[in-house]
Amino acid sequence: MMLRAIAVLLVLAALAGCKSSGEKSDVPQDPFEQSLNVEERELYWHQRGADATKAIWEKFRLRDDTALIGDGVRGMQPSYAFSTHTFNLLLDNVSIFWRKDLAAEAVSAFFYDFSKVYPDRSANCSNEEVLRWAIVCTRASRVTGNKVYLEEARTLYDSLWQSQVDNALDGGMWHRSDEKVSKSAAANLCAVVAALNLYQATQDLKYLLQGTRLYKWTEKHLFDKATGAINTAIDAEGVRSADAESVGDVGVFICASMRLYRATGKGAYLVNAKKAAEKLVGQSAAIRVAENSEESLANGVAMRYLAELASRPGCERYREYILSNARSAWTSRRLSDGLNGPDWAKVPLATDSVKPQTALSAAILYFAASRACR
Repeated sequence: MMLRAIAVLLVLAALAGCKSSGEKSDVPQDPFEQSLNVEERELYWHQRGADATKAIWEKFRLRDDTALIGDGVRGMQPSYAFSTHTFNLLLDNVSIFWRKDLAAEAVSAFFYDFSKVYPDRSANCSNEEVLRWAIVCTRASRVTGNKVYLEEARTLYDSLWQSQVDNALDGGMWHRSDEKVSKSAAANLCAVVAALNLYQATQDLKYLLQGTRLYKWTEKHLFDKATGAINTAIDAEGVRSADAESVGDVGVFICASMRLYRATGKGAYLVNAKKAAEKLVGQSAAIRVAENSEESLANGVAMRYLAELASRPGCERYREYILSNARSAWTSRRLSDGLNGPDWAKVPLATDSVKPQTALSAAILYFAASRACR
């Protein structure tokens, strides 16, 4: 029943109706889009995100009693992390142009089914994944007005703050709850975003103070102010990771910086966000093309957070960058099923197997384009 409700709601949604660098997109612009003003473009790209979401649900949704999308072989249980990204995509779809009661019903159905699959969300040992779920729950509460989701987020975040933040390595949160091997940018930055979302919802000053503390730790130990680069982690011996920079970490850093800027008005946070954004935008090929499905999903998430900065006056460069990628992806989707492959500038062949992660990433990108025009 819930499955049918989600399907019906998605169909209804589909039927509803930094100074510029002067860079030009190499992707032809739709003449209709070109004729729209900025506000109208928000709806234009939201509709494309809704279309992509509908295509993903029809292709990858599990065919049993659950509303979740499978990220592996059909019928297999979706992973915790992928389900979180899917929930966020659902919120992208319902948050602006849906009737409030229909949005609440869709969100409730997804949350109920995820709870059946993962009855104890705190049992996940990856602090980053738990915090990403908490972040999405704060968003679900904001979209629907239902405090159940907010309490879920508060419980999960408070538990990790109490058990995973200590004075080792000068502070910060551990990456995993089952081992104290490293403190990562992902865990700490997700904790910042979760804390600031809770602060916005509750006005409890402790969340602002905690988020500020974790941000300062990350800024001191993992952020290069000269280049805008984010180091992935620091191990228990104090050695920084030699891994390549994660695009996803850069995106969450931008989000965390913007949350603190809005909460405090301190320009230093906005400066940091722009430095990270310049680094991100400078890696065009890494964003546009991602053969690895996990990297592709991280790229989509990075676009989601870059959009929060792109809508600011003077940051048109970032908006045009997102729109360029969105146009490329939209004109490169496979028309037979509406799905994007891992390359946002290349149409998948009919014989290509499209992974849910890459299709999901493109859908997130379309909604990011919508948000950047807000």
